[in-house]
Order: sequence, then structure tokens, then C-alpha cells
Amino acid sequence: MTIWVVLFSMALITSSAIIFGLRLNHSILARKDGAVAILKDQLSELAADVDRGIISKDEAEAATGEIKRRLLNASRVDSSTTDRRSGRAVVAIAAILVPLVAGGIYWRLGAPNVESQPIATRMAERERIAEIAAAAGRLKEGLLSDENGGATGGWVLLGQIYMRMGQFAEAANAFARATGREDANSSVYSQHAEALVSRDNGIVTPPAERSINQALQLDPENAAATFYKAQALEQRGELEEGRALLIERLKRTDRYYPWMEPFVSLINRLGEQSGAVPLTLADIVEFSSEITGPSASDIAAAGEMSAEERNEMIRSMVERLAERLENDPDDLDGWLRLLRSYTVLGDDEAASDARNRALGLARALPDNDPRKTVILNQLDATEE
Repeated sequence: MTIWVVLFSMALITSSAIIFGLRLNHSILARKDGAVAILKDQLSELAADVDRGIISKDEAEAATGEIKRRLLNASRVDSSTTDRRSGRAVVAIAAILVPLVAGGIYWRLGAPNVESQPIATRMAERERIAEIAAAAGRLKEGLLSDENGGATGGWVLLGQIYMRMGQFAEAANAFARATGREDANSSVYSQHAEALVSRDNGIVTPPAERSINQALQLDPENAAATFYKAQALEQRGELEEGRALLIERLKRTDRYYPWMEPFVSLINRLGEQSGAVPLTLADIVEFSSEITGPSASDIAAAGEMSAEERNEMIRSMVERLAERLENDPDDLDGWLRLLRSYTVLGDDEAASDARNRALGLARALPDNDPRKTVILNQLDATEE
């Protein structure tokens, strides 16, 4: 902040000096104008003296030549400075306005009351980006130099790196190298389609739709491919077909997944264009009781049970959830529900085990996942 005050003060001093110089120049010009007027008066008086016979013609001619020479010199100075007056006016205006405009711009954009980002942070970010770009370059070079065309997994990894870097065209080219191979699975084709759609600003082009169709042929449950297929149908005006495709895919789920929310948003966007009633996730998907908790009938039945019978029913539901998680150990939401259930039941040992399983999955979430910090904070709060 101090350096800007110094620079601004220097600009004001400079402008003051320029204005003072211009004012001094103006006074000099004023005196020159007076000298020209006096010389012209002397010529008139000289002609009058000749007429009155005070001086001879020879003397008058000599004096006239000298006066005219002085008048010519004075006129030249006056003319040259007059021609520069407009330029000096521009300089004067600029000398006043430049510091004011500069100060206004700094005050508006410089944000004097906001701390700037430390240069070390900016440098660290640039170095990280440069390292990623260099790693991608080395990986690409290695894949291209492979006489067998490079491993499919290597090209997929390269495509994922380019996607994170926002280089969608490069990502599409990398994924394209992995397609058409025997070991290319449904995910390879849907990632290729996603890169193409991102590259083309959300437009599902024919090459992208071919990859989408291939992904769905290999795995009809591929959620990403289903989503982009619905977008392709929307672009062709087949709104009901796209909406039905998404709804049918949601109905085949057994638990909550993060991709369900974008599905519902697209369903309602398609429905809005065709005049359909908006839907919620609960309107489409019927989750089992260990996912959402007891149903209304379960609650009503529990009201007629003894405390021992209710606890037994709850423990039975928790056990079913625990059995399912043993077969699906990567279900973070399931482990969080199991942790809450064991905590309510007072089973501290089982709750601690569920917490550790959930903690490991939460730490593995990407740093840009907004749930990561929230879940980790919640798990820290449950630690004794």
C-alpha cells in the first residue's frame, strides 16, 4: 500500500511541475505579444515624423528596416509558440487527468483493503500445474514410443489427467486411443464420450453418441453413458424417450448414489419442455428400509411392540445393513448410517469399527468433493 502512495504523490508532483512550466511559458508569450505591439506603434510614429519633416527619408528608411527586423523576429517566436498552444493544452489536461484516473483505477481494481494472494502460493500453484503437465507429457511420450501402442490403462490415465487440466481435446484423443481394443470396457467409452461432449461445449456429436452406445452395449447400467444418451435424445427433440430412459435407470438402483441428483435435474428439465409434472428422487426410487430407515408401516407396528421387541426389530435391520456392507465395502453412506445405528444402540465397539471404515473411505474422496470436509468433521466429532 505504501509504494502506491509514494507513486501517486510523485505523479501529482510531476503534474504540478508541468502546469507551472506552462503558466511560466504563458507569461513569456504575453510579454512577446506586448513587444510586437510596441514595434508596430514605432513604425506608425516613424511614418508620422517623416510627414512632419522631423527626420529625413534616409534616416526613416534605416530606422524602418531595423524595426521591421525586430518585428519579424518577434512574430516568428509568437507564431511558433502559438502553433504549440493546442499541444500544450492537451499536455495540461493529461497532466491533471492521468493521476486522477490512475488513482481511480487503483482504488477500484487494486482493492487496497483486501490482502493480495501471497506470491509463494501463486508460485506453488504454478509449479504444481507445471509438474502435472510435465508428467502428462512424459506419460504420453512413453505411450507413443511403445511399439505395441501403449497400455489401455495408460491412455485412460492420460485422458483423466487431461480432463482434470481442462484440456478436453487432448483428453478425447487419449481416450480414443484406448477405444476399439479388446480390453476396453464400458467406462473407457463413456469417458471418451464425456471428453468429446466437454470439448464441444455440451453438444453430443455423432462420434460421442457412438461411444455412448458402445458403453451401454457393454454395460446397460453405466450411469454416465445413460445420462449422455438422454442428452443426445434431448437434442433430437425426443424428450419423452430421454426422460423415460433416466427414470428406468433410477428405478434399477438399490441405494443412493451422488449421480442420482443430476439425473433428477435432467428428468425435470425434459419434463418441463414436454409439460410433465416435476419429480423428486423419492417419487422414482423405492429404497429398502435399511437405506432410508423404517417405513410408516414399520413405525406403526413398532408402536404395538414391547421395548424388547422394538430393540430386536431395530437390531435386525442394522444387522441386514451390516451384512450388505460386507458385500459392498465401498458404500460410504452405508457405513455412516451403520455408525449412527450402532451409536443409538449403544454398541460402542461396533460403532468404532463402522467409524474407521467410513473414515478410510472419506479420506479417499477427491479434494474437490464438497462432502469430504463435512464428513471428516462429522467423524471427528464422533471420536471420543
